[in-house]
Amino acid sequence: MNICIIGWYGTETIGDRAILAGILSFLGEAFSGCKILLGSLYPFFSERTVCEDADLWEKILRKKIRIEIFNSQERSALDKAIDSSDLIIMGGGPLMHIDPLFMVEYAFKKAKKKNKKTAIMGCGVGPLFTLKHQKSVVSILENADIIILRDSLSLKNIELIYKKLNICLNSNSFYISLDPAVKCALASRPFLNSFNDNYLALNLRDFPGEYSKKNNRLKINRRLINYVENLSIKFNDTKILLIPMHYFCIGGDDRVFLNKISRITNKKNIHVQNKPLNTFETMEIYVNANLNIGMRFHSIVLQTILNGNNYIIDYTEPNKGKIYGFIKDVDTEMFYKNRYINIQKKEHSIDFEYELDEKFCINEKLLSENMDIYVQKLLGLFL
Repeated sequence: MNICIIGWYGTETIGDRAILAGILSFLGEAFSGCKILLGSLYPFFSERTVCEDADLWEKILRKKIRIEIFNSQERSALDKAIDSSDLIIMGGGPLMHIDPLFMVEYAFKKAKKKNKKTAIMGCGVGPLFTLKHQKSVVSILENADIIILRDSLSLKNIELIYKKLNICLNSNSFYISLDPAVKCALASRPFLNSFNDNYLALNLRDFPGEYSKKNNRLKINRRLINYVENLSIKFNDTKILLIPMHYFCIGGDDRVFLNKISRITNKKNIHVQNKPLNTFETMEIYVNANLNIGMRFHSIVLQTILNGNNYIIDYTEPNKGKIYGFIKDVDTEMFYKNRYINIQKKEHSIDFEYELDEKFCINEKLLSENMDIYVQKLLGLFL
């Protein structure tokens, strides 16, 4: 079976790589001997991902998997991949107001005309501030055989869009699960090595303007820099590792902002991870940290599942974004009530009362059962 996966690959973060690992795991459970055609916006970058993460995939799947990369920005290459595939997947990430969304819309329309199966696997919805992108998302959804969203909040966002566009929504065609990166983290846990080192792992990013209607990037970035300076003083005998989740200029190489923080604060205990880590190595950093603090969505997902002694800086829309949606779905006991700050909502300085001995206790069995829907729906496509 040939399966085409498209999305934001080619600009992938470590989180996107964890999503891909999770999706490959679902496909490995559902089908045998499948070949993956991976659509990439910048194929040279995805070639590195495949090279660096192949060992992780083999550990999780207990077998090798064939992946062929094509340029999804070239219509002829995209058409060829669709024609030769049995299933076209939008492989996780947000359905949001970026123009590559129109490539996904084109692919799903083309696939349906060719009577190909289509699936949205673990996507979020939003931010969607523009009408043209809202209409594009609706078109993608209308051409999908399977729609599995990564949180319940995404369905609420869809309901608002459909209502705004005066379109009748059949909510029974939508399924809610967790982000596929959760599957990657759970499946990787037995293989991650333990080591003893006194450090705190911190992921921050240059505040992305596309996540806010306000022009508040510089103001928020100053607060983040002040936060790290205060953190280095509070934990002055602890190494603070600034861990990137993205190593590519398109999408924002985290190292640019993290090195700026290091220069401005000029603290000896602050260290930037400048040498790129693969997905497995990043997870090992998080699982062995004394304490984790995350800002990018998937740093929070991985830190929550792998370690549990973590704090959350949410940069997305207050009460609407992907970080809020994830925590709302997994944290039924309100563990993160005092470990969560939304920097678009909170105006004063960022601070937490740190507890070093408490950890979020994940229910691995419950999370796995929650994600069973992926394999169930994949199997049902070809019955």
